[in-house]
Amino acid sequence: MTYRFGDFLRRHKYLIGAFLIPFFMMEIIAVIMEIQPFGNQSFMIVDALHQYLPFFADYQEKLQSMDRLFYSFHGGLGYNFWGLWAYYLSSPLNLIIVFFQKDMLNMVLSHLYVIKIALCCFTAAFYFYKRRGKETFSMIVFGMAYGFSSYIVGYSWNIMWLEVMILFPIILYGFEKMMQGKGWKTYCFALFLSLWCNFYMSFMTCLFLIIWFLLYEHQGVKKFFQNGFCFAFFSLLSAAMAAVVLVPAYLGIMQTSSAKWDFPKELWYGTFGDIFSRHFLGTKPLTMSVDDSDINLYCGILSLIMGLCYLLSREIKRSVRIRRLLVLVILFFSFNMPVLGYIWHGFHNQYGIPNRYAYLYIFVLLSMAYDGYCLVWERRKGQIGKILISLGVLGMIIGAAVYTAKDSVDQNTIYLTLGIGFVYGTFLLLYQKKFLQRKIAAGLLCVGFAAEIIVMSITGYMENGTVTVDEYFQDTKAIEKIKETYDENGSIRMDLASGRMLDESIWHTLNCMTLFGSTAQGNVVDIMDQLGFYTGVNEYLYEGSTPFTNNLFSMQYQIYRPFDSKPTTFQPMDTVGTLTVYKNPYLTSIGYGMKRTIEDWNYESSNPFYVQNDLAQKAYGISGLFRIQDVLRPELHGCEMVQDNGMGEYVIKNKTSLADNVVFTIRAQETGDVYIHFDCSQAENTVIEKNGEEIMAGRLNGQILNLGEMEKGQEAQVKIQLEPEARDAGVVRMTIANMDDAVMSELYGAMKDQSFQMTKFESSEVEGKIVRKNSGITFFSIPYDKGWHAFVDGKEVKTMAIGDAFLGIPTESGEHEITLRYKSAGFTEGAVLSGVGFVLFFLMAGLEFRKKKISKMRRSFSEKYDTLEEAKEE
Repeated sequence: MTYRFGDFLRRHKYLIGAFLIPFFMMEIIAVIMEIQPFGNQSFMIVDALHQYLPFFADYQEKLQSMDRLFYSFHGGLGYNFWGLWAYYLSSPLNLIIVFFQKDMLNMVLSHLYVIKIALCCFTAAFYFYKRRGKETFSMIVFGMAYGFSSYIVGYSWNIMWLEVMILFPIILYGFEKMMQGKGWKTYCFALFLSLWCNFYMSFMTCLFLIIWFLLYEHQGVKKFFQNGFCFAFFSLLSAAMAAVVLVPAYLGIMQTSSAKWDFPKELWYGTFGDIFSRHFLGTKPLTMSVDDSDINLYCGILSLIMGLCYLLSREIKRSVRIRRLLVLVILFFSFNMPVLGYIWHGFHNQYGIPNRYAYLYIFVLLSMAYDGYCLVWERRKGQIGKILISLGVLGMIIGAAVYTAKDSVDQNTIYLTLGIGFVYGTFLLLYQKKFLQRKIAAGLLCVGFAAEIIVMSITGYMENGTVTVDEYFQDTKAIEKIKETYDENGSIRMDLASGRMLDESIWHTLNCMTLFGSTAQGNVVDIMDQLGFYTGVNEYLYEGSTPFTNNLFSMQYQIYRPFDSKPTTFQPMDTVGTLTVYKNPYLTSIGYGMKRTIEDWNYESSNPFYVQNDLAQKAYGISGLFRIQDVLRPELHGCEMVQDNGMGEYVIKNKTSLADNVVFTIRAQETGDVYIHFDCSQAENTVIEKNGEEIMAGRLNGQILNLGEMEKGQEAQVKIQLEPEARDAGVVRMTIANMDDAVMSELYGAMKDQSFQMTKFESSEVEGKIVRKNSGITFFSIPYDKGWHAFVDGKEVKTMAIGDAFLGIPTESGEHEITLRYKSAGFTEGAVLSGVGFVLFFLMAGLEFRKKKISKMRRSFSEKYDTLEEAKEE
C-alpha cells in the first residue's frame, strides 16, 4: 500500500504541486497580510463583508440548530432562505462552517477562500495535463496564470462564484471527452455541480458552452447532430439534477427588482483599446466599478505571446485555430457591447461588478497559449519567424490599444509589458538558435512567468486590502447577550440603529428589518421606499422608521451604540457593554386585523407621510396622523435655482461643491416631534444641526428623519453638499411633518384591539389567534411570497398581497386560529425533477458499466477459448 501511494505521488508530483504551490503561496500572502489566525485581518472585503458573512452566519445557525432551510426571519422582515442559499451558500464546501464557532467565521472563510483559489489553479493545470497527456512544471505555471489572473484576484471576494471558476476547466475537459465519444459522466456531473453551487455564474458557462459547441470541429453533418443530441441531453440532465436548487432560485430571482428586462440602448461602451490595455503588466485588479466597460483581463504576458504562436502553428488545423479565435473575438466584442454584456449577465445590469464572464475569455486564451507553448519547443523551419511575428504583432496591438484608448494608459504598464515580452522572446530565440538547451530555456521561461504571476497577485491582493475584524465584529458577544435577555424564544423583532456593515443585524441573527442582497424582493423594496425607509436597488434598511411603522412591523427593541445620535421614541431599558437597548413603548404584533378597504391603499405617492396617512385611514378609518408643514425656500451657495415647482420641490444646478450648497431651515410650527423627508439624487453629504449642534450627518436623503422634539418656533438646519461632478440640474424635494400624538394613541388602540396573538414561532411556521370585530383582512408584516400557505381554523385560505408586498389573509368576524406555513415556491417540483435526474444518471451510468463489464468478460472468455483451441491443436 505504501509503495503504491509513493508511486502515485511520484507519478503525479506536478499535478499535486498544481494545488500545493498556489495553496502555500496564498497562505504566505495570508501571513504577510495578517489574516486570522496570523493577525486580526480578513480577506472578506466589499460585499463579502456587507452581505456574504452575515448570510453565512444565518446559515451556520440553521445548520447547527438543525433548522429548516426554507425561510428565515433574520432579515428583511423575513426572506426566502432557500432562494438566498441557492444564490450565495449552496456549495458543499460551505458545510465546513458547521464545525466552527461564529467568532471563527472570518478566519474559516478567509482560508476557504485560499483553498478555492488553489483549486482554480489545480483544475486548470489538470485540463492542460489532459490536453497534452504529460505532466510538466509548465502546466503548474499556466494553471497559476488562471487562478491568479486579475479577474480572480479582483473578484475573488465573491467567494460563492469561485466554484464555477474551479469547475469550468473540468466541464470543458468533460465536454471534449463527450464529443470524442469517450464518456459523458465527467461533463454531466461537473456541470451539475457548477449549476448547484452558483446558478447565476453557471448561466454564463452554459451560454459559453453553446458557442463552444457550435464552433467545435465536428466530423461532418451527421456527427454534428449526434454530438448535438448528446450535448443537449446531458446538459439538460445536469440541469434536472440541480433542479431542486434551480427552480426555487429562478422563481425567487424573478421577484427581485433586477428581474425586469431593460435592454441597453448604447451600441458601444468605449474603445477596444481601453479593454485590451487591461491585459498589461502592472494593471491594478478591479474589485468594483460603476463603469460597465471596466474589466479584469490580466493573465500574464507570456499567454499573449503563446496565444499568437498558437494561431501561427501549422501543426494545428487551420479550421481549429480559426474557431478558437472566433470564440475569443465574440467574447472580446461582448466586453464592449452593452447589449451582449446584458445578455451574458443573465439579462441583468452589472451593478458595479462589470464583465463577470471574463473568466471564460481568460481560460480560452490560456488553453490556446498552453498549446502554443507546447509546440514552440520544436526546432523546425519557420519557428523563429513565428516567434518574431508573434512578438511584432503583439507590439502592434499594444501600440494600437494605447493609441485608441480613451482613458490614458499608465506609461509604466506599457514599458513593463513590452519589457517582459522582450525577455520572453529573447529566451525563445536563444533556444531556437541553440544557445540554450531546452530544459534551461523552458525553466527560465516558466520561472519568469511564475515570478510575473506571483508578483502581480501579491501586489493585487495588497491593492485589494483587507478588513480589520475587531473594527466590525467587536459587539458580537454583547449582542448575543442582549438576544438571550430580550428574545428568549426567538420571536422578538429588534434592529440596530445603525450598522457597521449593511447586513450587520443579519450577522447577529436578529429578527430584523434590514436586508441587502441580490434576492431582495423588488415589490418589498418599492413599498419600503414609499413608506419612507432607505432603499437601494436590492436593499431596504431600518433607517426611516416612525412610531406607526415601528408598530406595524412589530419592532420591539432598538440597539444603540455610543456614536448613534438619531433621536428615538423608544425608551432606554438596559446597557450591555457599550450598547444601549431601547424598548418600544407600545405593545406590538406581527399581525393586525384591518378593514377590507386596505385593498384600496394608495401607496404610490412620493410623499411617505401621505402614504402612512392613507394606510391608517384605509386600515382603521383614522385620519390626520401626520400634518404636513410649510417648507421655507432654501438658501443656496455655489449653485443656482433653475425652477421652483412649489410644495418644497426645487430644480437646482450645481456649480461648485460646498458643504452648504443647499440649506433648508426647518422651523417648528407647533411643539412636538418633527419629521422630515428629502430626496436629492445629487447629494454627496448631509449635516443636520439643531440648537447649533450636529445631530446627524452622512447619507441621509431618501428616508424619513426624526429631528426629535422641537418647541414651536425652534429651528433646525439641513445642509446638503452636492456631488462635485454633478453639473446637470437636479431635483431637491423637502417634506416636513408633525405627528399628532393623540391620533397615534387612537391608532395604537385600534391596532392592539385586533392584534394577532402568537402561540408558536418557527422559521417556517407561525401560529396564533386573532379576534376580529368585523370581517376584513388580517395583515402580517411578512413579505408576500407564494411559498406561504395560510390556514384559518384548520382550512387553507388563499393569501393576498397588501400593498403588493405584505402577506394578507381574508378573515371573518369572530375568534380564529391562524397557521402560516412556508415552503419555497418550486421546491417540490424541483425536488421531483432532481430525483428523476439522479435516477437517470445512475441508471445510465450503471448500464454503461454493466455493458463494459460484459464486453470485458466476453473478450476474456474469447481469449481463453482461443488459447484452449490452440492447445488442442498442438
